[in-house]
Amino acid sequence: MKYFPLIWAALRRKPVRTSLTFLSVTVAFTLFGLMIGLGATMDYVAKKAHPDRVWTMPRFDMNAMPVTIARQIAKLPGIKTTSVMSYLQGYVGDPKNRSGLLMADDEYGRIFSDWAPTPAQWDLVRHDRRAIIISRNVAAQYHKKVGDTFTLISETPRADGTKAWDFKIAAITPEMPEINGGYLIGNYDYYDKAMPLADQGKMNEVDLQVSDPAQAAAIGQRIEKLFANSGNPVQSTPEVVFAASGYGGVDINAITRKIALAGLGMILFLTASVIAKSVRERLPEFATLKTLGFSDAGLTALVIAEAALPCLAGAVCGVGIAGMLTQILPGILPPNFALPMPTFSVTVLAWAAASACAVALASTILPILRLSRLDIAAALSGRS
Repeated sequence: MKYFPLIWAALRRKPVRTSLTFLSVTVAFTLFGLMIGLGATMDYVAKKAHPDRVWTMPRFDMNAMPVTIARQIAKLPGIKTTSVMSYLQGYVGDPKNRSGLLMADDEYGRIFSDWAPTPAQWDLVRHDRRAIIISRNVAAQYHKKVGDTFTLISETPRADGTKAWDFKIAAITPEMPEINGGYLIGNYDYYDKAMPLADQGKMNEVDLQVSDPAQAAAIGQRIEKLFANSGNPVQSTPEVVFAASGYGGVDINAITRKIALAGLGMILFLTASVIAKSVRERLPEFATLKTLGFSDAGLTALVIAEAALPCLAGAVCGVGIAGMLTQILPGILPPNFALPMPTFSVTVLAWAAASACAVALASTILPILRLSRLDIAAALSGRS
C-alpha cells in the first residue's frame, strides 16, 4: 500500500490518456466476455447433447417433406423411436413481430425429455390440439399468461381460407440455452389437419432415437443413402456432431476463441504502447527513486501495478457490461436469431482477470528491461 500514492500519481499524470486506455480496455473486455460466455454456452450445449439422437432434415432447403419419409426411416434396423415436426411461421399483431411455432407430434416430448417442459406439460399439448407451451421470454414479450389466447397470423392460408391460428397457452416454461429468443411448441396433428389438403402429410424434420448410440453416425449415413437419389434428399446428423460443430456447420467455439484472442492482442498492443511511453517520459523520476534506495524489484512492481490497475478495472467493467448485454439482447434481437446467448459465471470472470494480469505482465517486459539497464547519471541529466 505504501506504493499506491506513486501509482496513483503516475496514472493521474496524463488523465486523458489514462481514461482513454481504461475505456479501450473496457470495450475490448466486453467483447472478450461475450466471446468467452458464448463459448461456455456452446460447451454446455455440446455436453448436454444426447448421443442416441439423430436429426434428419432436407439437405438443400427447409421445404416440407412427405411424412412417409419418417415412416420409411422408422422401419430401418437400429431405430428406437421417430418423431416428426413442422415449423409454423408468421407474425403476432404487427408484421414486424415475427414468430413461429414448433409443431411436434406425440413422440417429440418423449425423445426430448431433457428439454424444459415436464412430461405433464407435454401431455397438455398431446391431449388438447389447440394447446401450446411457450417459454418465459415469449410470455414476457407478448404479455401472456397461462390460459390466454395466442394468435399467429400465418404466411399461408389454412384449409378454411383464413390465416389466423388461435392457440391456448397451456404452460409457460423456463428458457433453454440451445434455443435462443424463446420457443413455442404446439400439436403437429392439429397443424397438419388444418392445412389445405395438398399440404397435409408433410413435415420439416424427422428426429429419432437409436438403440445403440455408437451406431448413430452409421445410421445417419444409411438414412442419407436411402434418400440420396429421391426427390427429397436429406441430411441426417447425430445431435452430438451438430452440437460440437456449431450452428449451420460452423465451429462457433473456434470463432469465439479467435475473436477473444484478437481482443487480447489489441489490449496488449495498447497497454504496452502506453506503459512504454509513460516510462520513457519519467526516466529521471525513476532514476531519482533509484538514488533514494528503490530496488529494481520495487520499480518493477510499480510499473506492473501501473499497467495492471487499468487492465483489471477494465476487465471487471467489461465483463459486467457483457453480462448486462446478455440480459438486454434477447429483447432486441429477432426471435429467430440463430445463436444462443452467452453464459456468465465466476469462470468467465476468472478468465478475464487472468487474461488482464497476463496482458499487464506482457506489456511491461520491455519497459522493465529498460529500467534495469538505466544509467542513473544519464537519466538525471536528461541524456537517457
